[in-house]
Amino acid sequence: MSMITIADLAADKIKEILKAEGMPNHGLRITAAAGCGCGPSYEIMIDDKSGDGDTVVEKNGAKLYVDESTSKTLAGAELGFVNDERGEGFVIGFPNGAPTGGSCGCGGEDSQPSKKSSGGCGSGGCGCS
Repeated sequence: MSMITIADLAADKIKEILKAEGMPNHGLRITAAAGCGCGPSYEIMIDDKSGDGDTVVEKNGAKLYVDESTSKTLAGAELGFVNDERGEGFVIGFPNGAPTGGSCGCGGEDSQPSKKSSGGCGSGGCGCS
């Protein structure tokens, strides 16, 4: 299975957010968090560098850092970005079917990545289908 990929719009949003935060050379870290009733949920936060054992996924200059255990749950997934009537935020889609049978993502206005590990996408609003 392949590693997670980054959609073009998500890559653009990553760069936009990091620039607005004054951290254009940073990336986003995605980690598996406690489940939301339909399988794993994920937290996304700003990080300054990759760690030991991380996989670094890059798209159009945007970086995503994924630790080894999280990368196993994200095989074949795509990080996307949605902006609709429910709000905007990053979503994780599984085009070939999620390991738990659905897709999880984060919606709402507060789904922007956190600068610390206690917040960000996956910490408050998990939407599963």
